[in-house]
Amino acid sequence: MRFSTVSRLAASISAVFLTVPAFAADLPSGAITPAFTAPPEFTVIIGAGPEVTQSFPGAKSFIVLPSVHVAYLRPGEHDFFYSPDDSFDIAILNTGIFRAGPAGNFINRRGLSDGNGQFNGLANVDDSVELGGFAEVWPLQGHLRVRGEILKAVSGYDGLVGTIGADLIGRFGPFQLAAGPRVKFGDQRYADAYFTVTPTAAAINGLVTPYQAHGGLTSAGVFASARYDVTQNVAATVFGGWDYLESSVGASPVATVLGSRSQFTGGVTLSYAFGFKGFGVFGY
Repeated sequence: MRFSTVSRLAASISAVFLTVPAFAADLPSGAITPAFTAPPEFTVIIGAGPEVTQSFPGAKSFIVLPSVHVAYLRPGEHDFFYSPDDSFDIAILNTGIFRAGPAGNFINRRGLSDGNGQFNGLANVDDSVELGGFAEVWPLQGHLRVRGEILKAVSGYDGLVGTIGADLIGRFGPFQLAAGPRVKFGDQRYADAYFTVTPTAAAINGLVTPYQAHGGLTSAGVFASARYDVTQNVAATVFGGWDYLESSVGASPVATVLGSRSQFTGGVTLSYAFGFKGFGVFGY
């Protein structure tokens, strides 16, 4: 979650105690060996750490935000794989192979501070909270995850965005490695808020010409993470990602002149798991 999130620099982040076999071929079909199995009580997993990412979509300056991951497990459950760039989510539907539920993310405001003075004349965009949902499926359980998110901004730019990604996952002793592609989309309101340049804004700025951005494909890239289980209850994760702005938003002078088409993120989180007797409400 880039908290970013919550969640990229998001809304909304940490992969903790995933059940992954070392190699699928080494185990009988369907067999899974958990890295951490909850005791006869509920288990809470909390992960947090710093994340460095672009200040806002299209920027070339960076900012540090918190990356947070929280999981609440029933007795006997293990923590599902979590990529630090996932939005914060709650799995309402969970069959093991398919998971879905609400999700949320956060995008930092666009202003003139923190080295962004070249954006003078362009409209500011307030902090954006995005709410929506996610769905993920495991074509190869424990080894391959495909995930999609659709989020609607309820503050800030007031648009709709989506992400489709896949993660190939492997476990080697106390180490877990994961990597995969990411493709992102945005609607017209998102494109206008961050990448359209009005004639008035161009005249005030003086560095760019007017430009009309359009919704659609916004970026393509890759994300990777490496986790080390320090103990049965403690794990450390390092992660990084790169997105390249594409199509209409990638051709905008916001990205090519004022900012950057390459968008990076990276960080580290430390996670801790502990037992909890439960709330005693609705089976939790």
